[in-house]
Amino acid sequence: MSGLLLADIGGSSSRWAVLSEDATTILTAAGNWPGFNPATGNGDDLVRMIDVHRSAFAGLEQAHLYAAGCGTPERAALLQGVLQPVLPGLRIEVQSDLLASARALWGQEAGAAMILGTGMNAGLYDGRSLTRTVPSLGYLLGDEGSGADLGRCLFRDALQDRMPLKVRATVFGVEGPDLANTIRTIYRSASPAKSMAEPVARLAMHLDHPYVQRLLADRFALLAVELKRTLGSAEVRATGAVAFGFRKELASALAGEGLQLTQVERDPLEGLVRYYRGAR
Repeated sequence: MSGLLLADIGGSSSRWAVLSEDATTILTAAGNWPGFNPATGNGDDLVRMIDVHRSAFAGLEQAHLYAAGCGTPERAALLQGVLQPVLPGLRIEVQSDLLASARALWGQEAGAAMILGTGMNAGLYDGRSLTRTVPSLGYLLGDEGSGADLGRCLFRDALQDRMPLKVRATVFGVEGPDLANTIRTIYRSASPAKSMAEPVARLAMHLDHPYVQRLLADRFALLAVELKRTLGSAEVRATGAVAFGFRKELASALAGEGLQLTQVERDPLEGLVRYYRGAR
């Protein structure tokens, strides 16, 4: 395990750690670094952050990176190509962020794992690798219940005057979102999914409001149907900011399809560290 760089890279943020024989250093303990999904954005912000902390990688031999949008060899190679210049001398291995969550949540046990953050992904895990996954359609065609999906509903409802004023004031400000600025920010953004997901966390301030309850129930119900259809597993464990922030509502929706949400972690890094140290 000498000199291992470990990272979980989501579409909006990433978490990094250095593992040596006798120590673990969480590089993002003071706050997450930028994320990067090679399917939907560019890695400029993340590259700049890594470059600033270049000294932390001195002497390391290998990097195991788990990243959103890297479920195919082509996209994994794209991420590696973007990050290799700022991680010179390291042997980089790129795998999907869903595998990171599965290993963090289940260790060497088998089970169903899900990521519900800016995007959504889920699959069955056999204790070592993924054996089946929900088709990853991205924020335009899929990702039901994700931050991008919820955010799209929020922007639409606010701009079409279908959002209660109390909720709108908290999520977007008293005046609500500006149409021209919204179009510019989302449609011309290097990361549209991240831009759409940005206001979702503020829903937590109105979790008891009927509008918020209905929105979460509707979007999570669609997610539950897809999980049941594709995975058919009775027990699900999850990571991600949306899953963690709205875990009660998510558990209720999954229960409606006979699925049990038994564990939720905000991110998988701590579990990944345990996995690599053989604590499970």
